[in-house]
Amino acid sequence: MKVIKRNGRTEELDISKIKKCTSDAVKDLEGVNLSELELDAKIQFRDGISTEEIQKTLIKTAVDKIDIDCPNWTFVAARLFLFDLYKKVNGMNRYNHLREYFEKGEKEGRILLGLKEKYDLDDLNAYIKPERDMQFTYLGIKTLYDRYLIKDSKGMPIELPQQMFMAIAMFLAQNEFNPQEWAKKFYDLISKFELMLATPTLSNARTTRHQLSSCYIGSTPDNIEGIFDSYQEMALLSKFGGGIGWDWSKVRAMGGSIDGHKNAAGGIIPFLKITNDIAVAVDQLGTRKGAIAVYIEPWHMDISDFIDLRKNSGEERRRAHELFPALWINDLFMKRVRANDKWTLFDPADTADLCDLYGEAFEKRYEEYEKDESITKEIVEAKELWKKILLNYFETGLPFLCFKDSANRANP
Repeated sequence: MKVIKRNGRTEELDISKIKKCTSDAVKDLEGVNLSELELDAKIQFRDGISTEEIQKTLIKTAVDKIDIDCPNWTFVAARLFLFDLYKKVNGMNRYNHLREYFEKGEKEGRILLGLKEKYDLDDLNAYIKPERDMQFTYLGIKTLYDRYLIKDSKGMPIELPQQMFMAIAMFLAQNEFNPQEWAKKFYDLISKFELMLATPTLSNARTTRHQLSSCYIGSTPDNIEGIFDSYQEMALLSKFGGGIGWDWSKVRAMGGSIDGHKNAAGGIIPFLKITNDIAVAVDQLGTRKGAIAVYIEPWHMDISDFIDLRKNSGEERRRAHELFPALWINDLFMKRVRANDKWTLFDPADTADLCDLYGEAFEKRYEEYEKDESITKEIVEAKELWKKILLNYFETGLPFLCFKDSANRANP
């Protein structure tokens, strides 16, 4: 009976190779059984079966056996997955030299040119500990494969986990006083899972697209040019793996005037619908969908609709299920809640400078606007608004609650 190998060659089926693979997968693990794995796999051998199909069947069998009472099957599945990965990357059951990895990555245009020249690769290659791959659970190695391992133009992986960790360590250590030794220290921390890095670092460190920032903040001005410039900025930030926090407090409320035309403004919700679609359409380097938190201050007249953004009921045109609404809460609002007092909502077109003030300066200006009879305002019960916020928070975990005055006092 013939089997087809990954390189397209055919050879006689050798059951001993399968037994070697399964034996290595269950080695030194309690609560798992070699015979059970082989019998439950029920591999239908036939002439022309591929070795890849055999391996996938074994992996699926081990995954299906993961159970709270038999947790070590996750390590069996992970090992089988790793054995498959080794073959995909270099056609062998072991690691190739670090230099080969870098050369292949550079040829594919994925690895940063000049990084390997800063190090003694023979020394670092000898320092790599392939046995640390055995720490992975199935979910861990599957996530690493799907999200973080560098792939070539055909979608095939070109690096193995310990090579990835070493290359990241090399990138992070390159400007240290003794980069060779610091690369080893960083490698140990990462590869032993003593710490784990954020998604942009795992995805980008070592690559030609080497931005490592996890999150970005910005603010949208109250004009159409600025609003659409904000969309472009958010899309580009998400493209390169950044999570986003974006303030919309300055954008005029629904029913506001535009160029003297009363009730012309549609408020922030229609613009947030577009932001929602950006989060869906522009993911973070293919590793996960875009993550955008949108902020307003609690005096904004659109706050009620804003709080309901993620609700499953109501008018779908005014929902944005992929966004993370957040409130930038000032102390004055909380004082009014505690005192069971009134709270005044404004159109930012009339009160935009409130966004730039905090503490006593904010309270003074806010109270001046409350007395200004020339501007549009809406008066609500502070405690009722707070109840609505908390009800949504308990139901959905949103909106996020951030306290403006505390943050600014701590960061003058």
